[in-house]
Order: sequence, then C-alpha cells, then structure tokens
Amino acid sequence: MYLFFDTETTGLPRNWKAPVTDLNNWPRLVQLAYLYYDNAGNKISGGDFIIKPEGFTIPADASRIHGISTERAIEEGLNLATVLDDFHSLINEAEILVAHNMSFDEKIVGAEFLRLGLKNIIDSKTKICTMHSTTNFCKLNGPYGYKWPKLSELHFKLFNAGFDEAHNAAVDINATAKCFWELKRLGII
Repeated sequence: MYLFFDTETTGLPRNWKAPVTDLNNWPRLVQLAYLYYDNAGNKISGGDFIIKPEGFTIPADASRIHGISTERAIEEGLNLATVLDDFHSLINEAEILVAHNMSFDEKIVGAEFLRLGLKNIIDSKTKICTMHSTTNFCKLNGPYGYKWPKLSELHFKLFNAGFDEAHNAAVDINATAKCFWELKRLGII
C-alpha cells in the first residue's frame, strides 16, 4: 500500500537540518492532502483538508503562495487533531510513503504529530521522494550540478505538459501520484 501526501504550511523552517523535535523551527500545517493506493496502482481513498489555525496565523507571504488565508482557514478548516488522527492510522497501514520533497513534508507532519502528543511513526516507514530520486532523470542544471526538480518540472519531463494550481496540496499530490506511477512503469523508481 502506498500513501502519497503533500502539505502547505505557514512558511519555511529557519533551519532545514533541525530535528523534527525542534517544534519552534518547523512551520505549522495549513493544508494536508493524501492519496492511498494499493500495490497495483488502484486508488483506494484520498483526502484534502484545510487546517483550522489554533494558536497561529498564516502569514501573508505564505497565503500568496498557496491561497489559504487565516480567515479562510478559520472558516473552512477542520480541527488538526481530527485530521491527523485519521492520517496517523493511514500511515500505520501503509507500506510506503511517497512525497515530492519528503524531507520537508515528513518534518511538517511529524512536528504536528508531536505537538498533539502522537507518536511520530513516519520514521519507521519506507519512504520515496520523487524530488530526490529523479534528479539524475530530469538532469536540470543547477549551480553545483543537477538541481532537484520542482514537481512541475518532473511532470513536464514525463508528460510534456504542465499542470494547473501548483501549491495546492490536493493538486500537487495528484500530480505526484501521476508522476510516481509513470516513473514506476518506466523502471526509474
């Protein structure tokens, strides 16, 4: 079973190398989207949740990127504990976790688990990062060799087409899953 997930947040960490236990370092979760697939690539379930901010606001800079303001999140959002209790159960069931920029998304979700007093079970799972694992496949020049591909760049490389609404977790996770299954079909992952 494969669990794909993506997050939108209040911003970026101050220190990318900080442990997940440094809760002041890791931004807050604003949106969580996931897709759950069986091993044959059949979609079993999915979810897309805006989180109701409790004890934090969403900075304007972050809102400009993903389109979720504090006001919208208060109006449309769900309680973090409710969303993460269900997601925690799915992680337990999943064999493999997949994300584009796993090192960021796993820390965001892991920090929120810890804030809620839940065990961070992400570390015990096999993980695949479609960003790190496709650097040599995409071969995009960067200042120090090939750079990590953005999801839109990977999607374009595989399908010669872009996709709309990047930085909406629900849209991004659908694109991630589409890329993953094509990479698997091609034998790249």
